[in-house]
Amino acid sequence: MRTKLAIFTFFTILLSGCAVKKHQQTQSKLAVQAGINKGGITENTDMSVITALEADIMPDAFSGATKTGFNAAVKVNIPLHKNELETGLGYMYNAQSFSYADPLNGHDGTRQLNVSQFQIPLTYNVVLFRKLLPSSELQIKVGYLGQINLLDIKDEGQLPSFEQKGWSNGAILGLSAYLYEFSNGNRIGFYTDVYRGSQIYFDFYNQKKFEMPGTSFIKAGLRYQFK
Repeated sequence: MRTKLAIFTFFTILLSGCAVKKHQQTQSKLAVQAGINKGGITENTDMSVITALEADIMPDAFSGATKTGFNAAVKVNIPLHKNELETGLGYMYNAQSFSYADPLNGHDGTRQLNVSQFQIPLTYNVVLFRKLLPSSELQIKVGYLGQINLLDIKDEGQLPSFEQKGWSNGAILGLSAYLYEFSNGNRIGFYTDVYRGSQIYFDFYNQKKFEMPGTSFIKAGLRYQFK
C-alpha cells in the first residue's frame, strides 16, 4: 500500500510541475548526480534493552560496521513560486557487517549484508541568497524519502534468525549548489543529504520495540544540471 502511495505521489508531483511550468512560463530542470555515502541499516547499540543478557557481556553481544558506499540519481526540479519541488529516482549501495558474540543465547559469528536501495525523494527546496549568488542556486531542501530495499545476506557461524522489509521511508534534509557554469549553459556543483527512516532489518538484537534500529545515511557528491 505504501509503495503504491509513493508511486502515485511521484507522478502527481510531475503532473503538477507541468501545470506550474505552463502557468509561469518557466522550465523544470533536469540534473544527474553521483557520490559516496555512509549508512544504510542503523543497528541497535544499546544492549541494556536485551533483558536476556548478563551485564558483564552486554558490550560484546552484538556490533555493526558499515563501509563507504556509492550512490547516483536523476533529479527533476520543478518551479513552485519562488522556490522548487524536487523529485526523481536514485540508487544507493553499501556493504555492512554484523558481529555476534553472545554465548549465553547461542549466537556467535558474522552476518555480511550488501544493501541496495532504490530511492524516491520528494522535497521542498528553498533558494537562498537569490540576489547575492544568482547563478549558484544554493538550496536547502527538506522532505520525504521512500526506499525500496534489496538485501543480499551471507552468514558465518551460529546466528539468530532475521526478517527484512522491502519498503522504508522517512525524513530527508539536504543542501545543494552549483559552482561553475559551462558555455552551453549546463552547470556543475555539489550536494549533500542526511536521512533518518523506518526499520528494515529485524533480529534478536534489533527488535521492533527498540527505539534505535532504523535506516539512516549521509551522502555527498557532484551534481550536473542540464540547461
